[in-house]
Amino acid sequence: MSWKSSRRSIGPKERLGSILKREFNTMNPDQTEADRSARAARKALSGAKQVLTDPILKVLLKGSNLTESQLETLLIDLVIEDSFGTHIPYEEKASLRSRGQSQSTGVSRGAFNRTLQQARTNVTRCLYTMLLLGYLGLFEFTVFRPFEEIATKIGDYRKVRDVLAGKAHLTSEDAESYKAAERTVLSALDEVSSPLSLKSVLSRDKEDRDLKS
Repeated sequence: MSWKSSRRSIGPKERLGSILKREFNTMNPDQTEADRSARAARKALSGAKQVLTDPILKVLLKGSNLTESQLETLLIDLVIEDSFGTHIPYEEKASLRSRGQSQSTGVSRGAFNRTLQQARTNVTRCLYTMLLLGYLGLFEFTVFRPFEEIATKIGDYRKVRDVLAGKAHLTSEDAESYKAAERTVLSALDEVSSPLSLKSVLSRDKEDRDLKS
């Protein structure tokens, strides 16, 4: 995602919601229901694909326990109804899902629901893992501090986007500020991308001594 494409958005979820809501509000009331659904579907698919190109999101997704299809399905399920303010049948949600590398859109309701169930299960397990680690007090260990720092950096990055999103015109300094914040987050994520980053300090120190000896 370039800084230019982010100027009117806050985050990936908000960007997709904004696209869907704008499409809903600008629909011609004289259009048939089928025409409105088809137009909304095209915009929703475009919005979902745009969200999934965010560079930070792509890195986070790669390290998560969700596939791209699961994330796209989850976004469609959660964001579209919130944006439209009404229940959307799963048949219509399924029609918005992309088909991998194919340019065509739409999957069966059964395929959509299976992927959605997988996504919900993976997210629930992730949340339970976080609760378990918190219950055991493991987040107090130093190995988790880099992740806390990344969370802070992501918060700072979002604040920069919040400020830039409210500006009518962006200067070169604004662009560099955005790019610098993005580079900071990506660099921090790269440093903790290996499972070895969760090794204790004592274990890493011992390995370093063994390598030098």
